[in-house]
Amino acid sequence: MTQHILEWLPAYHDGELSPSRQQQVEKHLLDCPSCSAELRTLEGLSALLKADPLPAHTPPERFAAQVQLRLPRGAATRPAAQRLPGWVLGAPLALLLVWAFLQAALWITSFLVTADWLLGSTPLSAWLAMDGLPNLLGTLTILNFFLLAGAAVLWAAWLAFWWVWNQNQNIPITTHRLEKEY
Repeated sequence: MTQHILEWLPAYHDGELSPSRQQQVEKHLLDCPSCSAELRTLEGLSALLKADPLPAHTPPERFAAQVQLRLPRGAATRPAAQRLPGWVLGAPLALLLVWAFLQAALWITSFLVTADWLLGSTPLSAWLAMDGLPNLLGTLTILNFFLLAGAAVLWAAWLAFWWVWNQNQNIPITTHRLEKEY
């Protein structure tokens, strides 16, 4: 036999070959030093495994529970020193409410001045603007424009601040937890 019998050596070592195949392997082992050396290595490994006691078997459920205990829990929260103050987070809502209030005040003022001018009574118009209604409405329109532009600038500044704050933090906002059944 010129062909090696490496694939049959484990079965031969364990006594699982048929008698005819076992005779073929034994005859080959007498003539082939390479396969004989492989069999001796297999026997040495088997002796080492028999000498070393088996480790305690961990049931799959317990193993999965131990892994779950080592995983991070839910969302990672930043330490108090790294969190944004509450007023910074509420700033956009406060800005929106102030802007809505001032817009309503401008609209009501414009309506009252226009109604006063249309009804012909001039006390309100007289003390608000000497030049009359067109000058007052122009002033209110300009004031409204600056109010809107100011709110937009403040909103953009807050958004830029918030973005830079989150980019400079080394701690992720959330971490994902591995959820898998074993």
